[in-house]
This record gives sequence, structure tokens and C-alpha cells, in this order.
Amino acid sequence: APRCPVHPTELVFALDQSQGVTEPEFARMKEMMTSLLGGLRVRENHCPAGARVAVLAYDSHTRLLIRFSDAYGKDRLLREIKALPYEQSTSSRDIGKAMRFVSRNVFKRMLPGAHARRIATFFSGGPSADAQTITTAGLEFSALDIILVVIAFGQVPAIERSLVIDDTGRFQVIMVPHRIDSSPALEGLQRCTFCYVTLSDFWSADVCKPDASCDQARPPAVQSYMDAAFLLDGSRHVGSAEFEDIRGFLGALLDHFDITPEPETSVTGDRVALLSHAPPHFLPNTQRSPVRSEFNLTTYKSKRLMKRHVEESVQQLNGDAFIGHALQWTLNNVFLSTPNLRRNKVIFVISAGETSHLDRETLKKESLRAKCQGYALFVFSLGPSWNDQELEDLASYPLDHHLVQLGRIHKPDHRYGVKFVKAFISSVRRKS
Repeated sequence: APRCPVHPTELVFALDQSQGVTEPEFARMKEMMTSLLGGLRVRENHCPAGARVAVLAYDSHTRLLIRFSDAYGKDRLLREIKALPYEQSTSSRDIGKAMRFVSRNVFKRMLPGAHARRIATFFSGGPSADAQTITTAGLEFSALDIILVVIAFGQVPAIERSLVIDDTGRFQVIMVPHRIDSSPALEGLQRCTFCYVTLSDFWSADVCKPDASCDQARPPAVQSYMDAAFLLDGSRHVGSAEFEDIRGFLGALLDHFDITPEPETSVTGDRVALLSHAPPHFLPNTQRSPVRSEFNLTTYKSKRLMKRHVEESVQQLNGDAFIGHALQWTLNNVFLSTPNLRRNKVIFVISAGETSHLDRETLKKESLRAKCQGYALFVFSLGPSWNDQELEDLASYPLDHHLVQLGRIHKPDHRYGVKFVKAFISSVRRKS
């Protein structure tokens, strides 16, 4: 029999212990978990082969019951699971909060190694009302390459709605109603998600014999397009090495757009503009421009040309940051003068520090104007210097969907930001 899992795997199970979950339902969750673990090789020492397993329980709070670091042998792990006690709770179900606990505290918001896989399996005894938090968790799971599985005993509409952001087919909701044999569903989950990599992962994963029956169709592409403008911080806040990193980051972000080959006339496809700030010697109420317009929404008809411009032509400007004035200029000169504006309009602000004190009121006023006019404002805050109030004024609501903060302590991991934006763009397309 082939090894299962094929690659080193970190596997989290979350048991629903919220109000209304009965003792038989809790026992059923434990039986399913035991069944899923039955065919798996569990890692017992520091050798990376097999699965590391953690188990937690949640209601409106989350409790770790078995940690990765406990490193039990398989027999002991199964005994520990069997012995987990049922606890009657008066707290409501907050699966979104539990999901975020897993991404931030169990997987610690770090990306896995090249061939490592991370799977979070949540049992749900019923519906959840926290759709916004579930969406946030879905964005974070996408950004961290965490495969999400929800095993539900009843209808979970908020979860299903929130997880449409996934365009990879890797997020799953498995319905196992009462008095229905769950064996076929669990068998498929074990074979296709826990054990094997699907055909769509085949070439990158170096698996000799992927299981063809496991290849999941990706959700159909959504015919929804966007106009996006990037405001790139080239102010004196940014060191030269950091600026080079930001240029590479921007190039990677461009991969997630479906650029129209006819930007001036077409009504389909995405269009992207790039503006850098802050030019030296800019001051409010003068004739100087607060930005350098690198290219507008109709300049380029391919990602290749945009990336070449970023690599060859974008230079650091080294002035003071006037983000509010740059935003005002973008609204007035990039979008309003462009034909066939797309329904989705997004302004991505890449910021490496605070705006000038002379700009704060303009930033507040212009970000509010943009939001009222239907623009989404997405903010990357990079590096060790920032102002919480400024970020809250700037980014669209909910903040957790529109604000990514990287590099607060360590050098920023731009891969997380790139993957988060991929999921964010997918969510914008699917909502429109």
C-alpha cells in the first residue's frame, strides 16, 4: 500500500463543543476523527514522514486539547482522542474565530515547506452566524496554503457562502446528516485530501501515481473584471533594498490579474494603473503633482509589459509621503478620465510608513470619498513603522479583509501578501 500521507502533513482537527451539540454528536465527531486517522501514518519522532496531529475544541472560545508537540505514537493518540470528555456548553458556535485561532496560533501564520501540506478539519454541529469572520479566515487560509475541510452535520449556509473565495477547489464542505452513513464521504476525504495530492497538484508535487478519481474540478471562472490602481511608496521611509523587494512584490501581484488585450475599447478583462509617490519637494496647494504616473489603466495590454516597466522604469522618488494627496490625484486623474470603467474598482496602497502630518486630513477625507464612490481600498503596510489610526482611516471595512501588515518584526514575507491578494481578488470577483 502507498504511504499515507504522501508528503509530510500537519493535520488539525477541531471539535464542535458549542451550545446544542449533544453527547452522541460529540461521540460521532470523535468516531469520524478516529476513522480518518485509521489509515494514516502518524509521525512519532523528528523524522518528517507522516502526519503530525493536533486536536482542539471550540465554541465561542478555542481550546487546544492535543498539541503537535505532544508527538504521541498512533496508538496513544487514538486512546487520547477516545478519552476526550464531552462538555456541555452554554456558549454559541464561532467557527470563524476557531479557524483564525488555527491559522494564527496553531500554524502560526507561517507558510509550509515546499512539499509539506497543512490541513484543518472542522466539525460543525450546525449553522454559524459569523460570516465575516469565516471569510477572513478563508482569506488567511488561502494565503497560508492551508487546506480547509468542514464536516457538517447540518446546513451551514454562512460557511458555504464565505468560502466561495476559494478558486482552487481545495476548500471542502462535506455534509454528513444524522442517520446517513458517512463512510463513503470519509473514505474519499482520507484518500483524496489526507493521503494523496490531486492531479492538479501533480507536476509541482512530484507524485508518481496521483489518484485520478481525486482530481477535483476547479470552480468555474467568474466573468467579473476590475480596474485596479497601485499606489507605490517610493518615499524616503523606504530603504533602497526594501524598495527593490517592493518592486518584486508588485511584479508578483500582477500575476493575479486577467489583463485585457484591448484596454481602451474592451468592456471585459482587468486593467491596472501604477503610480509612485512621493516626489521630492511636493507640498500641498502648489502646482506640483503628488505622484509620478508610471502607467495608466489603458497604457499596457499585457502583464509582461507592465512587469517590464516595473523592472526597468520604476525608480525610488525619496520625497515625503503624502498618501492622501496621492489618493486624491488617483481618483481625479486615473479613474474619472478612463472609458468603460469596470464594476469593481480597487486601489491598492503599498505603504512603508506614516503619511506627512500635512496630509492627515486629506487622507481621511479622500479615503472616505473613495469608499463612498464604490472603490475598495486595500492597504499593504510594510516594515516596522506605521500609524494604526491612519491605516484604519485608509483601508476599507472590514479591515481584516483589506489590510495586510508585514515585516513588523522580521523581514516581510511577501509570499503571504501575494497569496492573500489572490484570495481577495477572487472574493471581489465572486461578490460582484
